[in-house]
Amino acid sequence: MSTAVFIKMLMAGAVSLAFVWVMISRHDAEADTGGGPEGRQRYLPYISGMVLPLYLLTLMGLTLVSDGGAAVGQLALSAYFGIFLHIGVYYALLLALLPLLRRRFSARACAVLWMIPNYLYFTEQAQQIELPAPLLVVRAPGDLAWILLGVWAVGAAAVLVWKIVSHLVFRRRILRRAVPVADPAVLSVWQEELERAQFRKPRFRLVTSPDAATPLSVGLFPRKIRVVLPERAYSREELALLFRHELIHIGREDAWSKFFLVFCTAMCWFNPLMWIAMRKSADDLELSCDETVLMGCGEGVRRQYAQLLLRTAGDERGFTTCLSASASALRYRLKNVMKPVRKWSGALLVGLTFFALSMSCGYVAMAYGGSTGGEAIYRCRDASEYHLREIYLADDPYDTLWLCPDEEALYDCLASLELCRLTGSYAYEDGRRFTLLYDTPEGLQVVVLQDETAEIVPLYDGGRSERYYIPGGMDWAELDEVIIAGPALNLSFREPISGGDHRIGATLCQLTGTRGWTSVSLLSEFPQEVNGAFGYDVQAVTLDFSRPLVSGFRVDVQPESGGTGYSLFQWELDDPYVLPLADFPARYTVSAMLKGEQGGIYDAVFQFDFGDVD
Repeated sequence: MSTAVFIKMLMAGAVSLAFVWVMISRHDAEADTGGGPEGRQRYLPYISGMVLPLYLLTLMGLTLVSDGGAAVGQLALSAYFGIFLHIGVYYALLLALLPLLRRRFSARACAVLWMIPNYLYFTEQAQQIELPAPLLVVRAPGDLAWILLGVWAVGAAAVLVWKIVSHLVFRRRILRRAVPVADPAVLSVWQEELERAQFRKPRFRLVTSPDAATPLSVGLFPRKIRVVLPERAYSREELALLFRHELIHIGREDAWSKFFLVFCTAMCWFNPLMWIAMRKSADDLELSCDETVLMGCGEGVRRQYAQLLLRTAGDERGFTTCLSASASALRYRLKNVMKPVRKWSGALLVGLTFFALSMSCGYVAMAYGGSTGGEAIYRCRDASEYHLREIYLADDPYDTLWLCPDEEALYDCLASLELCRLTGSYAYEDGRRFTLLYDTPEGLQVVVLQDETAEIVPLYDGGRSERYYIPGGMDWAELDEVIIAGPALNLSFREPISGGDHRIGATLCQLTGTRGWTSVSLLSEFPQEVNGAFGYDVQAVTLDFSRPLVSGFRVDVQPESGGTGYSLFQWELDDPYVLPLADFPARYTVSAMLKGEQGGIYDAVFQFDFGDVD
């Protein structure tokens, strides 16, 4: 398991446990006839409905200011495939399982299940948590991704604007002739329910409107919320049930829950299942409210509440909550009111569902656009403008010096790569991983080549890393023809006091490649620094060559303080690979002939420094 996946698991587990605790503690507070704990408001939201929309809109706004519109487009693609595609699949599964869930679990658990994607951003911060690799890469060739993004953005904006305008028009129609309730009998019941719900300083108001057909709450923000009564007479008991119903909705911020579900539907407007899910989720919010209103009530109260449902028919548009039920949901609500069945709380179900949802998020990526290595890596420039400084191989057991005798051949190999931009952030930990460091006209640039991806990191002017997908994977055989591994020499030893094992790599100073009668110098620059170790009280080191020896090697020992040195040959050693060290700090030069690439021979010279405790 990678560190990133472990961190994601910890975060998802912490949020899942928080959901379980909230489900249990909030229900206990609602069931307590004395009010919430320590006098707090009894009805509180299980999950806030504004979190994910606010997070994404803020993130896109900041990205627009700092990086421009192109970065916002890339973020939108990443967010869609990282979150909203996942939410669409989750809601489809939830729709299929909903009849079973409603039979087995409490209505509040079913309502919360619609809302838990609101917290997916906790584990979907792509720049912070890199998954090992996507399970599926959806490829959109050419400009198709940008065309689809444009169509999607227009549709999403249209749906969102339509829903918001519809809400505002409905609110204005309902409230344009509304007046504050002045009937003392009604206000007395209203005040009793406010005290029962522990609303200390409510900022919403109770009004009556001739344009309202059913009792409802309208508004998102506390000061703008209005509890609206139609111009109809209700008994004291009926008013208590009506007010309790609406106060539960207000306390739980169900209007914001509806906004979140509308937001998700707008983001996935082309998916018909999302529209069905939006209607079903609204039903579950009402069922959850019915469940809480009737908590601990007898058959008489339940019958009275059922009669209210039958008598109440109204219009519910925008982000409003009301007692009335749609024709499709009325029968089910009446059945739950009159014949309640003991069900599991569903707290553990909510926690486990969020954990599974979070841990499975981010495994679908999209590769979009069409580019080549010549465009992305070399910026359509000539090979002469790029100088290869160093090459590294990740997890190399030796400090191997990788060589490129023909940089033009490397240029041709990389420039011909087919590349597509990749959404999301993935580590791609398995397989080979080459890092190439280039000197470019602008400054240093890092190119990381892996089995399926190429990452380009400009180390100048605050450049942003770009990850590309390689359709068909990297052709390592072609790359191996232009990049060769030089020989390496490792030194290993054990400290006699601590018993610790150590390994360092000797520095390759000279290298000549020989094939037949032809010899070519493969190392053009002599290294300025030489590896070494000081302060270890050891008498010998073991030499480990990365390639087989062709003949015996020689070791020249030169004291660091000057003076006369000496030489040792392999056949002079007790063990042919264990080198006894001098009792003074010295520089060791190892000359060896090793098997090279394609049947050739390497004539290599390594150096390292070593000294005793003194």
